[in-house]
Amino acid sequence: MPSYWKLKYVKPVSARRRIITNLEKVRKQLAEELPHKRAEETLLLGTWNIRNFDDNRFGNGPRLDESLWYIAEVISAFDILAVQEVCEDLEPLDKVMKLLDPAYEYIITDVTEGPGGNRERLGFIYNRGKVNFKGVAGEIVLPYKDLISDVTKQRQFARTPFCCSFQSRWFKFMFATVHIYYGKESKTSPQYKRRVKEIRSVSKFLAKRAKKEEYNYMLVGDFNIEDFEGATFDALEEYGFKAVKNKTGSNSNQTKFYDQISFVPRPDELQFANPNAPNQCHGVFNFFKHLFTPAQLDDYKSVLKATLSAKIAETKKDLEKAKQKKAAATTTETKKKWQKRIDGFNDSIAENKKLRDTAAGMKQYYRQWRTYQLSDHMPLWVELRIDFSTEYLRGLK
Repeated sequence: MPSYWKLKYVKPVSARRRIITNLEKVRKQLAEELPHKRAEETLLLGTWNIRNFDDNRFGNGPRLDESLWYIAEVISAFDILAVQEVCEDLEPLDKVMKLLDPAYEYIITDVTEGPGGNRERLGFIYNRGKVNFKGVAGEIVLPYKDLISDVTKQRQFARTPFCCSFQSRWFKFMFATVHIYYGKESKTSPQYKRRVKEIRSVSKFLAKRAKKEEYNYMLVGDFNIEDFEGATFDALEEYGFKAVKNKTGSNSNQTKFYDQISFVPRPDELQFANPNAPNQCHGVFNFFKHLFTPAQLDDYKSVLKATLSAKIAETKKDLEKAKQKKAAATTTETKKKWQKRIDGFNDSIAENKKLRDTAAGMKQYYRQWRTYQLSDHMPLWVELRIDFSTEYLRGLK
């Protein structure tokens, strides 16, 4: 659990009371919806894309200190959690880690370079009292013959997948996490085809390894899979990975199945904690039931207005630069290009003023803003057996 004693230093008192009340609610929800962690018998494993954590590149943040408490509370419910979209600056992650029990540690990648990488990191946060890191860690780099082709180029992954070996009691597993390229939504676009090829490439690569090794292979993360019927999901299961199919999506309104937990198990070594009721052994945790709810809008109005005012001020600076560029332009074509940008900046300023200055606008922006405080993805979880002593003795007998 997080180090709650630090809450005594939160000021003002009204904020401290709000955080504590919200933590009480989310703790109750976690206790009701997720299994209680049982040290000797089961492993609670999860994956979570924590949206742009936390570089404020879109100007809707940064995260409030209280949001870090809520993120820490969710993380503390897991024995091990794969995380995506951790940004270059690790200070926000280190702040969360300081709120957690000292038994929690993380292993994380360097940033992925290039336009598709967004300078993001992938990693794992785990409780070393329950999970042991077994020493193997590496980013997945495809051999030349398996590079991802989009006709014009042979590519590696947009964001390099990450894989580490862990053990929890009897259960040894190779844990891999991905953040698959998205691109355009249209299923006929080259970007969509690239997405499918990335999923196919990582599942093929790991499934081949799984056949040779004594580890159970777990492949999780943000696959940008919209549903269970399309080519993206087929690509995940094509080489033997079996996905845990949740009934609800993991995006903010729970309509898309972007995030997945899948596995290639060794015989009899990967089992749900309750095999007679497997649907009770996995799920999606919707933190918006009690955090940043519509009823709490008034608590954050001043922050929302300040954030939108800052966005307006920044856009006005860009507008003035664009006007200067247009004035200095020497061709009609260049003038048109800068006028188009000027029009865009003016539209952005008008839209943000509408969001800031009207009740309907506040409600609309609040729904977006809160995803930059927590995430626009919700954590997925699965509970697995890790005690096979009975089966081992029976086999010896």
